[in-house]
Amino acid sequence: MAIAVGHCHDLKPPAVRGRHYRPHSVTQLDRSLLERDNQERNALSPQRRCLSSPCFTTVTEPASDDAHDDKKMPRVEIVAGRHARGVHELIAEAAGAIASGTRLVPAQSGLGGALLLKDGRSGEHVAVIKPLDDATSSPSTNVGGGYESKAVLREVAAYLLDHDGFASVAPTALIKISRPEMETTVASIQRFVAHHYDAGELGPSRFSVTSVHRVGILDVRLLNIDRHAGNILVKNPPTSDCAADGSTSAAPLELVPIDHGLCLPEELDDPYFEWLHWPQSSRPFSGTELDYIASLDPFKDAEMLREELPSLTEPAIRILTLCTVFLQRAAAAGLCLADIGDMMTREFSSAEEGLSALEALCKKAVDSIDTQSPKRVSFGELGGEEWAAFMEKFEQLLPPAFEDKKRGAGVALN
Repeated sequence: MAIAVGHCHDLKPPAVRGRHYRPHSVTQLDRSLLERDNQERNALSPQRRCLSSPCFTTVTEPASDDAHDDKKMPRVEIVAGRHARGVHELIAEAAGAIASGTRLVPAQSGLGGALLLKDGRSGEHVAVIKPLDDATSSPSTNVGGGYESKAVLREVAAYLLDHDGFASVAPTALIKISRPEMETTVASIQRFVAHHYDAGELGPSRFSVTSVHRVGILDVRLLNIDRHAGNILVKNPPTSDCAADGSTSAAPLELVPIDHGLCLPEELDDPYFEWLHWPQSSRPFSGTELDYIASLDPFKDAEMLREELPSLTEPAIRILTLCTVFLQRAAAAGLCLADIGDMMTREFSSAEEGLSALEALCKKAVDSIDTQSPKRVSFGELGGEEWAAFMEKFEQLLPPAFEDKKRGAGVALN
């Protein structure tokens, strides 16, 4: 049976999308989908290779004259991310691993049903697959069955937004798995990152300043509310640096961020940045980092997300726009990563949670166009003209707020 890899062209952005638009309901990834390929592989002999590009044959039936023969083959179609770097190579390796007779196994430390795909020949892990949960399933009856659609979409969004691999997010795509007489499955697939530790096992002292800054820049843009030590992987350096006296010193360790299912919330929320109090976060941005931040185009990124991930809600996309603008203006004003993260994080006083400096600025901007605005800021109710007016007012409020931050003052609500 052949496994064809292609593009999915039938999922187009809807002409009109409401705030509560969701993808069509799909079932969770059926592990027998791939296990049965292994059984059939042992029963049949390969006869031909599919002409799809790329295509990997696990097992095939004899050639058929049926013009619709291709429709009988299982297909792995790239729904989103097909133009991103490294995606085609990832899918090709995954198809090759499937062809080798591998099985999907649950990730030991994963939540929500993450599955590991291992190459049957080399024994190396190839990818992490996170299936969509059935949108009609009850959470109470589907423990560990899959990921909700928002989480899977955000995993792909994080990779699409990590331009040029700046923060080292591993190649990620949204795929659709179709098999005759079985229901279609949608899942995210991400290249497995070989590692020995996560950030919580080592502590930050040996982490490179550049890696910390780059992970932090990504988290700020995405308003990541779940950047903890366990989802920052530590890559071992290939060698140790040798000092002039012949002694060796440990090279700075590089970081790889994973698990972005809780980024891009639909309203301003309290982020959790593990790196916030690491000493590297208080170091100034380098020239390369400042150039990268300045080169970001949040409005172009927003259009890209609307096209690639049409089910991602507009409020989540507006969060990206807002936070990228905030990052750009803050970096240009001379704030370091720790300053920026601190302004985005809520403070607790007298056992009560107050607004972060970013939320306070947004509330002032919203109040300027709507005096009846709620305490918590959400952008889902703003029309196009209101959103434009909000952003204009928001940017006007930033320079004095950044000066206050540099002087150690807070941002006043009134």
